[in-house]
Amino acid sequence: MFGKKKNKKKNEEKKYDDLSIISMPDIFYGGQDPDIYHNYETEKKDIQDKKEPEKKKVVVKKPVKTTQKKGNAKLWWIYSIIIFVLAVAGISWYYLKDYFVTQNTLVEQNNQNFQNTTKNNETNIGNNTNTVVSSTDQLVTSTIKTETTTSTTALDNVFLEFLPILTTDASDIDADSLTDIEEEIFDTDSGTWDSDGDNYYDGQEVYNLYNPKGQAPVRLIDSGLVKEYQNPITGYRLYYPLSWQRGSVDIQESQVLFSASTGEYVEVRFFAKTPGQQFVSWFSRYAEGQNYNDLSSFTNRFSEEAFVRKDSLVAYFEDESYVYVMIYHTDDRGPVVFRHIMQMMYQSFRIQKTNTSLPEQTVFPDVNMDIESNTTTSTVTSSVEIIFPDSTSTTENI
Repeated sequence: MFGKKKNKKKNEEKKYDDLSIISMPDIFYGGQDPDIYHNYETEKKDIQDKKEPEKKKVVVKKPVKTTQKKGNAKLWWIYSIIIFVLAVAGISWYYLKDYFVTQNTLVEQNNQNFQNTTKNNETNIGNNTNTVVSSTDQLVTSTIKTETTTSTTALDNVFLEFLPILTTDASDIDADSLTDIEEEIFDTDSGTWDSDGDNYYDGQEVYNLYNPKGQAPVRLIDSGLVKEYQNPITGYRLYYPLSWQRGSVDIQESQVLFSASTGEYVEVRFFAKTPGQQFVSWFSRYAEGQNYNDLSSFTNRFSEEAFVRKDSLVAYFEDESYVYVMIYHTDDRGPVVFRHIMQMMYQSFRIQKTNTSLPEQTVFPDVNMDIESNTTTSTVTSSVEIIFPDSTSTTENI
């Protein structure tokens, strides 16, 4: 029994031989917390972070503000339009300022001339007596000549614009001295030289102020194709196409424009002369850039004396008080479209009402005579005078 107890003690001692006693370090006494263990925890965490794969950050896109972009686009267009309008206005003002200055100067001159002319006319009416006027024809039958003196301002600012000499006409298929576009104005056939069959060229009839659509004798003014204009100040008259527009630059109508729908126009102006001034003196002073040798004297169908430039695009008339100027204008320096209408206008020009009338148009005899068989035919020769647009007279045998 005693032997078993000894063995039991030995076994218990062997049982505790494997046990180790660990004592708490002194550093922890008193509830102390040393830093060494914190550093260890940090290093451990860093090691774990390195082992874990990096997570990609999710980028959240901000919504696009479309309304703001649209608003910016609208503002851009508004600013662009404003800048464009200002640029156009500036350019227009730069090019038009000289024109308006010149126009205002001319209007002031015309107003002054009109006032002076009115005063002189009132004085002359008081001095002129024993003047007999017919009540039916409104023509002066007997008058007493009196000297008329006109006091006018200097015309230093007279500005006339001339085309260079142009001698080529636009297309004329039937060669009747009317361009194809002029044929449309007078409603004639552009493929036939004699639209009314009276043996006169269409252009020849217009030049001589006859109707190219009617059998001779028919005057152009009675055809309904043209109108007659009368100036309210000086009383001059002329024909112009019915389809053209008429406008005046000033209220006195000292500058009148007769315009076609294509942009070409004829300008008619009158200028007061100084007492005793000759046309040559006026021309050399105010017709800038023009050569007097390019003019030729001319008498129109109403017996008015004139000077016409050799290309028929400028004409001058004069009386004791005024110089009247007719100028053809076009932006194109190519073939002239309305040269024959310009000729018609200065052919019809009258400085004042006159009792001069157009001569009757000669009617050609019928040359299509029936020839009977077994009869003797005789040839009848007649001579008629024809005036062509080059102001020459020729004689034809029929």
